[in-house]
Amino acid sequence: MALQVNVNDILSQLYHQRGVVEFLFANRDNITVNELLNREDISAEQYQKLKSLDLVYEYENIVSLNDAVVAMFEDFMEIGEVTPGFINDYINELNRHIRFYQEAREMRFLRSIKKYLKRINATLTREIIKLQKNVDDTYKNESNYRIKLQKLEDYREKRDTIIEFIKKTTDVVEETRSLFALTNDSELYGIVSALKVSLIENLDYLIEIQTDITDFINKIQFQIDVYKKAQRLKEIKEHGSLYYKTNFKEIVQNINTLKHNGHKTPKTKIAVDFLFTDDGHVLCKRIAEKYKLTRLMVRGIAGKMAGNFKDKGLEQQIKLDTEKLVERFLVQTKTNLFEYLMDYKFPKAIGTVTFEDRLSLFVEIAMEYQTVLDFKYRLQYYDYNETGSTVKKRLGYTLILPAKQKEKAKKEKVKKDDSEKE
Repeated sequence: MALQVNVNDILSQLYHQRGVVEFLFANRDNITVNELLNREDISAEQYQKLKSLDLVYEYENIVSLNDAVVAMFEDFMEIGEVTPGFINDYINELNRHIRFYQEAREMRFLRSIKKYLKRINATLTREIIKLQKNVDDTYKNESNYRIKLQKLEDYREKRDTIIEFIKKTTDVVEETRSLFALTNDSELYGIVSALKVSLIENLDYLIEIQTDITDFINKIQFQIDVYKKAQRLKEIKEHGSLYYKTNFKEIVQNINTLKHNGHKTPKTKIAVDFLFTDDGHVLCKRIAEKYKLTRLMVRGIAGKMAGNFKDKGLEQQIKLDTEKLVERFLVQTKTNLFEYLMDYKFPKAIGTVTFEDRLSLFVEIAMEYQTVLDFKYRLQYYDYNETGSTVKKRLGYTLILPAKQKEKAKKEKVKKDDSEKE
């Protein structure tokens, strides 16, 4: 007679013997009692304790986990054989409690309806995931072709069964839509909405699974045909029929096949200068798209320049006297170079000076007149709007001030004294 146990005893044994449970779950069919007891993490007394709690079974010297424990692990990890029968049971229970609620309109029946709607949704998703995994595992790992074909056919039937259950669930939801609306329960409305979306998605997944199963079956059938032909050819060869009853040898000798093994194709080298051209950039872009190299796709091809761009640049250079602009900046001490250029009022003869032009002028002055400027090497920020946009953007710039006049005079005096001494 088995011992009277509770949940605490079961959880305690599963925790303390977790290494053994994991070992038995991974090797379910071929573990003997001696192999199990040879492990360091279990003794004979602990093994008897597991048997007394019905957590493990022993049959003909083979040890296995209780089927309920295995099913619990498989449900949580969404693995194991597909068992769509649970869905049908949940649908029947759902219909039963809907009839009860129509008769009594009590909250306990409404709670049961919510519970079974959730279970149907979760079970459908879990069974479809298990079905996909089993189909893939069968095609990849099953060595016997006939068994592989039979398993795939069984999974095709289970897939059709799940589709029937989805249709039944959809019919139940549609038939009781008015009843669900009368309950005015927001939680029930959310559960039903999520179930409808899930049913549509699951149908799409089942269509993909059906495509995979058909593809796998066709590939296996082709492999079986090739295997049968190879077996037949082997039998003919062993009997000597190929050489003595056919002209197989002469036909093979007269076939001129191309040998590709060890043949290296010539490599065309591209000049580096060509890669810097626009045509070279197009070639690099194609290679980047093929090999997913985003760093080669950053530079774009420059647009076509206007024919009179040199004349316009020369005209603006004549009208804008940068040297006088810098002299005016060095005299004042109120603003830095960037703010001075942003607020500077250019002559009307020059025309409109955009933000980009002022920014280019700032960079040009900073590079050409760095000896008379005081670089503070810290950032200031300037907020501006792009043309045609109301979104504010922020630009960071280096703080540049006029060089102090006193330091200049002092340096000039030192130079003058040195020259007089010489």
